[in-house]
Amino acid sequence: MFSPVYTQRVLEPAYRNWKALYAVDSIAVHKAHLLGLLERGIIAEDVAKRIAAAVTEMETDFTYQQAIPPGVEDLYFAYEAELGRRIGVEDAAFLHTARSRNDMDTTVFRMALRRNLLAFAGEALDALESLVRRAREGEGELTILFTHGQPANVSTLGHYLAAFAGELAADLKDLVAAIAVVNRSTMGACAITGTGFPLDRQGVADRLGFPGYVTNAYEAISTSHWLTRPAAALEQLLQDCTRLVADLSHKASCEVGIVTFPDSLVQCSSIMPQKRNPVILEHARIQAGQALGTCSSIRELYRNVAYQDVNEAADAPVTELLDGLATATSALSLVREIVENFGGDKARVEELALAWGVTTTELADTMVREAGIGFRSAHEVCSRFARSGNSLAVLRQAFLEVAGKPLPFDDARVAEILDPRHFVAVRKLPGGPSPEGMLPVFEALGSAIAERRRDLDQAVATVIAAESRLSQDWRGLLP
Repeated sequence: MFSPVYTQRVLEPAYRNWKALYAVDSIAVHKAHLLGLLERGIIAEDVAKRIAAAVTEMETDFTYQQAIPPGVEDLYFAYEAELGRRIGVEDAAFLHTARSRNDMDTTVFRMALRRNLLAFAGEALDALESLVRRAREGEGELTILFTHGQPANVSTLGHYLAAFAGELAADLKDLVAAIAVVNRSTMGACAITGTGFPLDRQGVADRLGFPGYVTNAYEAISTSHWLTRPAAALEQLLQDCTRLVADLSHKASCEVGIVTFPDSLVQCSSIMPQKRNPVILEHARIQAGQALGTCSSIRELYRNVAYQDVNEAADAPVTELLDGLATATSALSLVREIVENFGGDKARVEELALAWGVTTTELADTMVREAGIGFRSAHEVCSRFARSGNSLAVLRQAFLEVAGKPLPFDDARVAEILDPRHFVAVRKLPGGPSPEGMLPVFEALGSAIAERRRDLDQAVATVIAAESRLSQDWRGLLP
């Protein structure tokens, strides 16, 4: 009998996790493994058919006990005991030929993690597509970009949001690459060295929707990458989301006020009638931060852990990562809701642009292009102009002192150069906020979305096809 404390703190939680999250995938592994044993002549057909019939019956009429049975180590042994009760212990034991709980468990965990990661990646891709649509709509909406917390340049919401879309597209690429690490079977690795039985490792992998398997049997059991790689990819994606939300919170503040939110996304104060709090930003940041913390803990879990079969790859960490994925999905949905519904205050943008001189960079550039002075001189002239509160008299005096000649622009020309729309329009280099500059940006985002959609569709289709094949092959074993 196990210690009551050990049972309560380890075995019972693991038993609950397996019942709730991994039992269905374990049945698929039983079926794929049994079919493989029969195909390679490792067990007799009559034994395989008896096992198959019992496994099928148990899918409909067997329920695990609410609590782990006394003396039972885990859910698999509870399952095997029931199988033995139905067809005899000796026949039931043949199901476990040429496998260990090591390769069986890690394959089951990978299946559950794959399913949830693919679902999250699909949600993230949908969010990316929505973000790009909103960016396209915002190509003509002026905004102000900040550096070091200070107003810096005029731009557009399209330019701003497309920048974050580029980050999200890169994060998705890393996430899809991490899913590929997860998406490999470990069946056939057995405990750590494989087996002398002539298993078809690829055949079992195919039936479980894996495009391949971890070749080295020891690596298959000892590796942490199938947990740490997706955790790292998720962590980066969530970190980017928190940065966007924090920036929008700054832009929505009363002191800045260039970002607005509809009534559907704000809450009032119970005591201050004037308050409109865009608290959805905070909830998105909180949930993303919580999920990010989970991902970080998964990676840190493996610090200084022996490169062996260890319980850091057991149900508790996997379940924690699945819980983190659920929270990450919620955070992502909030970020998408924010992006789809926030707006910009055009009048406030123009007011700040004038007050803070955020278009004087273009005035300096124009002096270089059209007035024939060097940029450092132009920078000095425009700096004095900005410090004066945009006094045209100061501008002309500064230019005369620095350049040794009068400023060749009349007042109307200066106003034209300083206009925020002009600032955006002349920035036509690839990646700039003008329509011309944004063309390659949207082209790159479109290509990235198409590639990720293809990757995810292929992975999902492979899993669906494998489920269909497994079901069909299994029916061939039944009476």
